[in-house]
Amino acid sequence: MPEDKNHNNQYKKNLEQSGIHPSKKLGQNFIFDKNILNKITSLINPDACDLVIEIGPGLGGLSEALLNNNVKKILLLEKDRQFTQLLNALKSKYPDQIDIIFEDAINFNFDIENYKNITIISNLPYNVATKILTTLINTHHSTNKLKNMVLMFQKEVAQRITANYGNKHYGRISIISQYLYQCNVEFDLNPAVFYPKPKVDSSIVSFKSLERKSGPDIKVLESITRAAFSQRRKKIRTSLKGIISQTDLAEKLNINVDLRAEQLSVNEYLKISEYLEKLS
Repeated sequence: MPEDKNHNNQYKKNLEQSGIHPSKKLGQNFIFDKNILNKITSLINPDACDLVIEIGPGLGGLSEALLNNNVKKILLLEKDRQFTQLLNALKSKYPDQIDIIFEDAINFNFDIENYKNITIISNLPYNVATKILTTLINTHHSTNKLKNMVLMFQKEVAQRITANYGNKHYGRISIISQYLYQCNVEFDLNPAVFYPKPKVDSSIVSFKSLERKSGPDIKVLESITRAAFSQRRKKIRTSLKGIISQTDLAEKLNINVDLRAEQLSVNEYLKISEYLEKLS
């Protein structure tokens, strides 16, 4: 424990000397351990993508680890201007491999021209992580470009993303994520590896595109899951009453109307969504 404290004091000193102050508002927590950074970047196959977008590169530690992992082209997407000097210095070191855009990821258009196979990597800020994830999933649904993602979340959120139906963590974000991606928790990270230390554990989650040939509009799926999980303790005969009839659920879709929201599989939600889409 004293060793962690000494390390954190040194990190704090180094940051202050650079004029950088981690923003609590922006949820900034940095990883300095190169072994961990390399472990994260090892989840990316540089030959399987033509562009890597890193959301919130901050100090550039993960960015440099990506370049050491033979990633050919990186777009650094950063909201906080206090990292301008550091990131520009990194770009001058790798001028042909790095581009930098200072913009909020929530408002950014990830459908980048001339790139068809994009990988996203990020230590996402906890307070906007699911919002950014939803943006990324919607982009992939409309473009089929975001083939792989390696993202860090609060452990509890990672459990929700990867949960199977019947699990207490299963919910809307599980279904929306698993509609388009195979989602796996790769490993967990203790708060001690960050500076400043967060109050919760974190998890690295990998997303691999399922390359579905067909499926419902994601907006329809979002609407169905919103209705179902807004009354998650009620049976779907009640929670989906205003959207689809019991008869259609039971007879046409062969779905048990006495199940609750968390008891329906992803494929059953897709089946309902596709059916409603055909009716509209």
